Amino acid sequence: MTEQTTATTNSTSHEGAPVIGVIVSTTRRNRVGRQIADQVAELATGDDADVRLIDLAEVALPFLDEPDMPARGNYVEDTTKEWARVVASLDAVVIVTAEYNGGYPAPLKNALDTVWAEWNGKPVLVVSYGGRGGQRCAAALVPVFQTLRMDKIEPDVSITLSGDDYAPHGPLTDPAGVVEGHRSEIESGLAALRSALRSEQG
Repeated sequence: MTEQTTATTNSTSHEGAPVIGVIVSTTRRNRVGRQIADQVAELATGDDADVRLIDLAEVALPFLDEPDMPARGNYVEDTTKEWARVVASLDAVVIVTAEYNGGYPAPLKNALDTVWAEWNGKPVLVVSYGGRGGQRCAAALVPVFQTLRMDKIEPDVSITLSGDDYAPHGPLTDPAGVVEGHRSEIESGLAALRSALRSEQG
């Protein structure tokens, strides 16, 4: 289980273990991203990692309000400095994201663009979801990760949702069941993420 540590992050704590951040990329009401991310974080939890759930709806970053380019690292806004601290504390990242109109959600792009050096070298696994599984979103993120010098883990995890998975005008009726149907892919992706971490640390 996870415990509340800050207003924006849930985590399991294992002293000296690498830190894996599971990022919830959607922020709108009645989203299902948090439901899926909660389940993915549970699968990621183990004695060999400190898993932190980071919800962009709670982080509430302003949209690119720094006067200088993020690549220069001259952050002046407190929100940027705090976000840089959060990202820098992570050793690897799992991005749980919907596909919006063939691409990625704006809050996710903003979170990636707000800082730069703090993302460099981090392994990243994409868990996308949607009516078509979110593959176009995952593909659109590739050049972003390349520019941020992140180490993208292959293959992506793609979760296809049907209308029957949703409550009327609301979230998923059984998020655990949805994610369980993709357990093997998620666990394989997480294993590859941990392997990348070991390679970097070794």
